[in-house]
Amino acid sequence: MLEICMLASGSSGNAVYVATEKTKLLVDAGLSGKRLAAALTEIGAEPTALQALLISHDHNDHIYGAGVMSRRYRLPLYATEPTWKAAKNRLGKIAAEHCRRLPLCGRLVIGDLLVETFPVPHDAAGPVGFIFRSGKQAAALVTDLGYVTPYILDRLQQLDCIILEANHDEEMLMNGSYPWPLKQRIKGNTGHLSNTLAAEYLRKILTPKTKYVILAHLSEQNNLPQLAYDTVCNRLEASGHLPGKQFSVQVARRHTPSCYLRLV
Repeated sequence: MLEICMLASGSSGNAVYVATEKTKLLVDAGLSGKRLAAALTEIGAEPTALQALLISHDHNDHIYGAGVMSRRYRLPLYATEPTWKAAKNRLGKIAAEHCRRLPLCGRLVIGDLLVETFPVPHDAAGPVGFIFRSGKQAAALVTDLGYVTPYILDRLQQLDCIILEANHDEEMLMNGSYPWPLKQRIKGNTGHLSNTLAAEYLRKILTPKTKYVILAHLSEQNNLPQLAYDTVCNRLEASGHLPGKQFSVQVARRHTPSCYLRLV
């Protein structure tokens, strides 16, 4: 059994709950400790039952509450070596026994959960994506990346659930109020995936095993949940995939828990 719930998703804060019968993890902690605890309680998960906190990269919308959560609940905090160096001052003092290293590309076992990591192209220090495996169930969490490399495409095969970034609509971004350098950064190879790119990559990732797709990390200024959903579903349908029949597509909410899945 593998449980997943998006606690928050977007540039205002990211956090994901991942659990098995025996292991409870928090992946990213981009909200305050108070809000993270409230979100966990809302879905029936006790913050005191968490066994580890994993960080994908050092941007504030992924680490804002990480130091507080580690100290308050005595959680081991896992991050890559570059992420530790970049985020150290913002995380605050973390107990030495709770400072754990994530491999940039590798695997580790936490309880009865296998966690696989792989590098992603993003303008951060040592950013990674994740695959979580429990028994025959497997789910990927891949946000904050400018494009999907061939290596990532290869890793994201034969999964039950794929959580993939659909950050922006290209037209909304280019016609919006962001300054030109920021627009170029978002569109670049170390920025964020658009709705269109998310659909194109999903076409190459989806297999008959895949039953769930979650679109995550939507921009508040340059995207809309319905627009992201429609763009991805329409493009997938045009390529012969059938959202709603072969698999479900959901859009993660920005501020509140959503997309609860129980894979068995």
